[in-house]
Amino acid sequence: AIDLIDDSCLYVKAPMDEVDAPKIQAGLPVRVSLDALPKQPLPGKVRRVAPYVLAVEKQARTVDVEVDFERPANVNLLVGYSADVEIVLSVRENVLRVPTAALIEGSRVMVLGADSGRLEERKIKTGLANWEYTEVIEGLAEGERIVTSLEREGVKVGARATAVAPSATSK
Repeated sequence: AIDLIDDSCLYVKAPMDEVDAPKIQAGLPVRVSLDALPKQPLPGKVRRVAPYVLAVEKQARTVDVEVDFERPANVNLLVGYSADVEIVLSVRENVLRVPTAALIEGSRVMVLGADSGRLEERKIKTGLANWEYTEVIEGLAEGERIVTSLEREGVKVGARATAVAPSATSK
């Protein structure tokens, strides 16, 4: 037996939660991230949305979405690479945003009190979001310092803290 593979028409097939399926349609812009090309998201478009829902045992119900993407020049892509697909449903420019990982239960952040030097919890109203960033509509002002390392020991409301600028090598 021989497998013949035509790599001139590579695409990504990704399962999307059935809840999001009604918002997804052919032609929407996407960002494709390949594990083999970290920090190099590739632009693309939704090619097709399956007309049925998959119900795999012990998993959420999903809808398969096929995505065409722009192949980077001078890079040999292999069939079977793992990929993440982010479908862009809406875009807003010039907004205040915070890292999504800095949110506590989706609607609060830990802020360094400017006068007290202590950590305070603050409720915020959020807007558009993705894995990386979440838009802040109200409850936080530009320039305020928030905690992005919530998992660190001693990070809790009332704790004394000092702001540290991220180093050039931090990610």
